Amino acid sequence: MLTRRSNASWKGQGLVEFALLLALVALVAFLALQAMGISVREAYCRVASAFSENACTDAGVYCSTSFDGKTGHEHEEEEDNEDRGIDGWEARRGHWKVEDGQMCTSKHARIFNTCSTELPQGDYEIRLDGATLMQGNGYGVFFRVSNVGSHFNGYTFQYDPGYGGGAFIYRKWVNGRELWPPFAIAWAPNYDWYGEPHDIRIVVKGNTFTTYIDGQEVLTATDDTYTEGAVGLRSWDHTQACFDGFTIAPAP
Repeated sequence: MLTRRSNASWKGQGLVEFALLLALVALVAFLALQAMGISVREAYCRVASAFSENACTDAGVYCSTSFDGKTGHEHEEEEDNEDRGIDGWEARRGHWKVEDGQMCTSKHARIFNTCSTELPQGDYEIRLDGATLMQGNGYGVFFRVSNVGSHFNGYTFQYDPGYGGGAFIYRKWVNGRELWPPFAIAWAPNYDWYGEPHDIRIVVKGNTFTTYIDGQEVLTATDDTYTEGAVGLRSWDHTQACFDGFTIAPAP
């Protein structure tokens, strides 16, 4: 009888220790994901996407950053720096900081969303919430960017009051240089460019790109050069701009 009780007690203790070990592993994994700026849903989607191209479509999001609760770390200009301050983002040029629930930039700057560099598909919808230009010639949204670094290829949509009196444009980039002229232009000379937050939505599907601002279509274009790649942001001139939130979702 004593032996049976000891065995039962040992088995019960073993189960408790095993459960505690699993909880500890889960906690460490959760903290590691948070440190890298990756949500549990994003981590699941990355794994699931390896087995199914349509995995997580129902989840409604591939990558997301709200910038809430982050501290005001800043990236200094450096072409090959590591991601040191803004969770889930890799600054490649210029000054970027998070404060008061916004990610802000100034002058010549470039940054890429690290989650987007691992997307298994090239069709997606980019949402930029509360994008506010305070001054300068504008900002841009990179998409389908490959070889993130100095010699990248891809596209940008640009919110560009400095282009010919004001326009929304699409540019192509080859080997780190923007091609001239833009391959799509929508002139907007009387647009209220400064001081107002706008919600930007860019649908990238097949060879067609369509941008909406505050729900209104402003620009559409087609190009077959690049089929997949990362998403990021840029600014130039004496731009000062801030963004409330960022999301990449399945293309509609």
